[in-house]
Amino acid sequence: MNEKEKNRTPNEFFFISELLDDKVIQQPKTVTGRLGDLEIKLGGLYPEVINLIVNRSFGRPALIIPFNYVRSIDKHNTIVDIPQEVRLKEYKGEQDRILIKDMILDKRIIDTDEYEVEVVYDIHLLHTEGRMYVVHVDVSKVGMLRRLRLGWLARLFNNAHKEPELLQWRYVQALPSDISRFKGDVKLNISWEKIGDIHPSDLADILEELSGEERMSVFNTLDTETAAETLEETEPRVQRELVASVRRERIIELLNAMTPAQIADFLEILPRHEAEDLKGSLSGEVRSKVNDILDQHDIRLISIATNKYLALPETATVDEVLTKFRDTSKRYDIVMYVYVVAPDGTLKGVIDIRELIQARSEEILGNLMTEQVVTLKPDDTIPDAAREFSNYDFRSLPMVDNEGKLIGAIRHKDVLVINE
Repeated sequence: MNEKEKNRTPNEFFFISELLDDKVIQQPKTVTGRLGDLEIKLGGLYPEVINLIVNRSFGRPALIIPFNYVRSIDKHNTIVDIPQEVRLKEYKGEQDRILIKDMILDKRIIDTDEYEVEVVYDIHLLHTEGRMYVVHVDVSKVGMLRRLRLGWLARLFNNAHKEPELLQWRYVQALPSDISRFKGDVKLNISWEKIGDIHPSDLADILEELSGEERMSVFNTLDTETAAETLEETEPRVQRELVASVRRERIIELLNAMTPAQIADFLEILPRHEAEDLKGSLSGEVRSKVNDILDQHDIRLISIATNKYLALPETATVDEVLTKFRDTSKRYDIVMYVYVVAPDGTLKGVIDIRELIQARSEEILGNLMTEQVVTLKPDDTIPDAAREFSNYDFRSLPMVDNEGKLIGAIRHKDVLVINE
């Protein structure tokens, strides 16, 4: 490892609500104040944070600390290293500064048709290579809960919704020059109808905009499941570049975190010899399913089924389910639904995770579940599944055998991959 790699700052994502009011500590251990706001410089694909606005006690004016003095930042403290010869300037409410909290949070978002879309509840930030950028605007109810300090509820919703309502900054028009705490709106350069086509929560969009070295730096910091989902979502050009740069062992780890349909979709963009090499690293069962999909001959629906879901008995309480969900949901392919099963594995019902969040903690699943469940069978075809998804608009459907026992589940996105 060279000296540059040793000193490299880990890439992290934060919401500004997670950082505001945190202690700002000057090395070695002097508390300078608390983070009151972040000043950004407009221009470029993503605005860059250039200054911290640090509030001080006893009515003293806030200080302006250049971001390049930041040595570390997390959800608890911001550590700064200010040279002794530097005299920090006081912030006195200058109008020419663009402050995230003061000027952007709680603003209305207006689209190109002057339609009010949402409210800015939070701002998503990327900290990379010692710099920080604004990458998304959070307009979701999760963002609102986060701002209200209902962190546990926000995290639960965030797990349940793989695509939170984040808008990429590149869809935001230049901020008006007269924007202030009480004046101005945040305007988009797209219409409301097109917003539904955006998937801004995907890290893939960020990776595609970064240079090769920056892309690898960010990608290497992701955990396996997040990296697998991100790799799946990136465009083929970026996928091939990542495969060429990432260790083979790492790629195999990512493939093992994907469903067979996702693996097949990914392998199709690679040169044949690379695809065959990686396919040879898969387990026999998974490789057989992937081959079924790649061959496109009589694809068996069970080939794309997953067993990574939450199935619990009727007697489980809401509190027990949510506790288990919070602890283990990262391992699931299906997070929107909880399946209710009898002791012998027979499927009894299904519950949307959002209904659980709103239910009383002591309520049992048997009293909340929907008993009329739309199911699929192992001998159903891909068109059969596509038709059911089209009819009912579910994100996944359970698969049962002839005795009604739960044996897997099919995700809508996996059916779409094959039908494309």
